[in-house]
Amino acid sequence: MGNDTLERGSYFSFKSANNRKSSLSHLLAVCIPKDTDSVETLKEALAGRKITKKRIIEAALFSPEWIPIVGEYLGIASFESVCYYFMAHMNEMFDDKRKAMIAKFTPLSEEELNLGAFDADWFRSAYNSIGEKEFDLIYDAAKYISDGAKHSRARKYADATLGKYDVDEVEKTVSEKRNKDLLMAYALIPLKGEDDIFRRYLYIQKFMKESKQFGSQRAASESKAAETALRNLATNAGYSDTMRLQLSMETKIIDDNNALFEEHNVDGVSFRIEFDDNGKASLSSSKDGKALKNVPARLKKDETVIALNGMVKTLIEQYRRTRIMLERAMEDGTVFKFGELSALLTHPVVYPMIKNLVLMSSDTFGFIKQTGLADDRGVIQNIADDAEVKIAHPFELYKNNCWKNYQKYLFANEITQPFRQVFRELYIKTEDEIDAYHSLRYAGNQIQPAKTASVLKGRRWVADVEAGLQKVYYKENIIAKIYALADWFSPADIEAPTLEWVCFFDRKTGEEIRISKVPDIVFSEVMRDVDLAVSVAHVGGVDPETSHSTIEMRAAILSFVLPMFRIDNVKVDSHHAIINGKLADYSVHLGSGTVHQIGGSMIPVLPVHSQHKGKVFLPFVDDDPKTAEIISKVLLFAEDYKIKDPMILSAISK
Repeated sequence: MGNDTLERGSYFSFKSANNRKSSLSHLLAVCIPKDTDSVETLKEALAGRKITKKRIIEAALFSPEWIPIVGEYLGIASFESVCYYFMAHMNEMFDDKRKAMIAKFTPLSEEELNLGAFDADWFRSAYNSIGEKEFDLIYDAAKYISDGAKHSRARKYADATLGKYDVDEVEKTVSEKRNKDLLMAYALIPLKGEDDIFRRYLYIQKFMKESKQFGSQRAASESKAAETALRNLATNAGYSDTMRLQLSMETKIIDDNNALFEEHNVDGVSFRIEFDDNGKASLSSSKDGKALKNVPARLKKDETVIALNGMVKTLIEQYRRTRIMLERAMEDGTVFKFGELSALLTHPVVYPMIKNLVLMSSDTFGFIKQTGLADDRGVIQNIADDAEVKIAHPFELYKNNCWKNYQKYLFANEITQPFRQVFRELYIKTEDEIDAYHSLRYAGNQIQPAKTASVLKGRRWVADVEAGLQKVYYKENIIAKIYALADWFSPADIEAPTLEWVCFFDRKTGEEIRISKVPDIVFSEVMRDVDLAVSVAHVGGVDPETSHSTIEMRAAILSFVLPMFRIDNVKVDSHHAIINGKLADYSVHLGSGTVHQIGGSMIPVLPVHSQHKGKVFLPFVDDDPKTAEIISKVLLFAEDYKIKDPMILSAISK
């Protein structure tokens, strides 16, 4: 080939080999060693030829089967390790032989590597054992591993780990170009202490938040890149996993700003950052002991007031992040040490959320206290600091026959949870589903594809061109898929498609999994997501049956609300609350909220959702005006003799 460069397109297709350079490149790409080839036969073949070390390395990466022999020929002990480092971190799929070779050097799976996970120990040992000069030769030749720019990720990771990137410049580039590979490499730049870790953590969280402004597919890919960046940052900072990094960084926000939590007096006005019962921050101001509704205009540009407002904004973001983190920890079954959680008892944002969640350690359930878990009767079971603790999923409460007890406890003590845990909709496998591969419980529901994809993107579902909507459970090695003859990327121009089935696949083999083999919590969460989509994105805007499990949740709430108001003339029958009033008998649909007089017509009741706030207790923070509306209607018609509205009274036929 002389001085001609290798043509990478020839590596993949002989069709592009339409000239001498392309043809020779293709021949090299498909050239592999014979069983009898060795370093001796290679030396013999190269004897007397003026071929440089650089060209030999390029050829080896162009035809990787030669890597072991070329490494021995060049006398570079770690040649294989460095070459396979670039292959492993280039976002490419491999055959079984390549997978086996990569597995010799790293415990990370092919999927983890493709997502952007980085093995820092592998890189450092390979780099330190080969020397900078040889490493640079392999670095330059790495472009021959792929037909595109996939190799650039491995090169970015190497440059970042070697400290060749400037943090400020990388942040600017990532913000402008939204480069996901550079974001994941950004987390690998050598750290300069705890403050630097904190800065990177906040920047990655900012990138993740900004991704929500884009379409569902791009937002999902950017969010996944940000999660991998956090994982790389945790590895770089010496944390065992991302969750520990997050807890540490969220705690640092408070520890580093203790001075801002004191009372500040600015020109006769007192300012203080306050937290509500749920951990949400706000800035209060008062003068001469009287609370002010707003900050005086003359003080809005004061440095202290600006700093306090900035801190409140940071704390509100922390509240949002922590709430999402805790809900995902429940869904994923994330394990904590009891000591890690008990250390957060003084955290003004995290503790108000954790204290209202039911935790579990082995078969012990309860709310966190300084020394252990307090059950629904107030009995504290002591827990060792090194004991494993999880946020209990309602399935685990259901399985241990204590679900109703904790539902009753939340109502009796008016405890508001940061997300739906105890009153979360639960989906149990039916007898028809157990031995089946497809769940047909939502078959036939017409949905709006674009709206469905939008609704589910916040629940980690991704729209794939070929596979449709899918959600990946990496720990369980399961992919859940929703099947419908739909274009998930644009509104349908024809009749709205119908859901066909929900099914599950093995993430590694691609084989379909029988529903009985799917973990119960995974099944419940997937069905909850589909139910949400059916309810929100149903054609016509409203699903007349709404979510079956949401109806069950509302029925459970009613069972606790009615005794509190000493109401005994209401009973729940299937999807309806049947009310024996003094003026008439009524039926309130627990899905739509529609009120009918039994033996009569529908009774029009116009809800004003803002009026429900603070008047109807709901045991979760979620904004759910429909549940509040339905409960209010049941309470209204249970005491119909108190109704004064002439429109409602005229609709009730005597």
